[in-house]
Amino acid sequence: MLHSLIRLNLDFVPDFFMKIKKLERSGKRLVARAFSLFFRPQKISAGGIDPLDIKRILIVRQHDQLGDMLLSVPAFRGLRKRFSGAEISLVASPVSYSVVKNNPYLDEVILYDKRNFRLNPFTLVGFLAGLRRRNYDLAIVLNTVSFSLTSMIIALFSGARIVAGCTSEPFGCDYSRRFYSLELPLPSAEELEGMHEGAHNLYPLRAIGVEESDLASIIVPDGGEARAADRFIRAAVGEGEPFVVIHPGAGKKRNRWPAERFAEISLRLLDRYHIKTIAVAGPMDSEPIGLFLRSVGNCPTLVSNPSIDFLAALMRRALLVLCNDTGVLHIAGAVGARCIAIFGPTEASRWKPANESVIAVSSKDGSIESVTVDDVFNEAERIVGQWRARE
Repeated sequence: MLHSLIRLNLDFVPDFFMKIKKLERSGKRLVARAFSLFFRPQKISAGGIDPLDIKRILIVRQHDQLGDMLLSVPAFRGLRKRFSGAEISLVASPVSYSVVKNNPYLDEVILYDKRNFRLNPFTLVGFLAGLRRRNYDLAIVLNTVSFSLTSMIIALFSGARIVAGCTSEPFGCDYSRRFYSLELPLPSAEELEGMHEGAHNLYPLRAIGVEESDLASIIVPDGGEARAADRFIRAAVGEGEPFVVIHPGAGKKRNRWPAERFAEISLRLLDRYHIKTIAVAGPMDSEPIGLFLRSVGNCPTLVSNPSIDFLAALMRRALLVLCNDTGVLHIAGAVGARCIAIFGPTEASRWKPANESVIAVSSKDGSIESVTVDDVFNEAERIVGQWRARE
């Protein structure tokens, strides 16, 4: 009986949160409709934006994933060059805050944590009031892979003199046309074919004169976490000893290369080159990390739920990082780590970090299972060979 009650309660939880999310979405749509009754933006042409007149810029990208944020770094770099005299702020969610908080192209990163606002709606009022006090000249909603009503509302409530944002038409609504001072274009399906996601993020900004050829991303870890990572490495593998970081997880199951194959790579590197493994797992990686540890059998060092700064510093020191197409890949690329990433259904030409240190091993048929251990190990051996030649 108790077991049945527990099961029923667990079944109730996701259904309850789905209803909450539906109510939240309905509330946002009501807010958008209310805007249309009294909010009439003053339209402006792209040529009407003079960089010398723009002193404060707000970028809103609190939606999408960590990787999407790092793929936006070329856009931040381009905006910094185009508006060199402006102070640039970014609104980011908790999941992305750590990867941009020390970004050299941003003057301020503002945390938008909707969990706090749900608990106490008055904190949202304070958040929006804080934005208005900054007197932004230009707010930009940077959305390329999805449209966020929340991001649009934040930009509109910021009080910015000009609110620009990517067109919402590809996402099935006309909010951008109705509410933005300037609607920025997105590439057509034909233009997007083969376009790197860093270039995708830059595409709408070209309308306001932003140009940038460097598509690499960057993370600057906190000094304290970097020193903690150095101490950890000395204790785990020894000073100056080579090691590989392996992260077998991925949020999307179709993006997960079998954990047993990661284990085989780890064993080969240890047996042939005496290179130890430091395994990394996040809060959602219990299944793949469990399979990896059972398969590898030699009890490699495990780091569970590291901070992004610690993880970035750890991977920067590694001889090699092995991972799937997930956020860890983008962190590795952003710190210049030598990285081999396994791609299945997603296009590496579009989603792999542009940083030269990252190598993609891609499935030929769209199934990540088709990538063999030898496919990956051959690339790993090439990197190990280069390292040994330098020693």
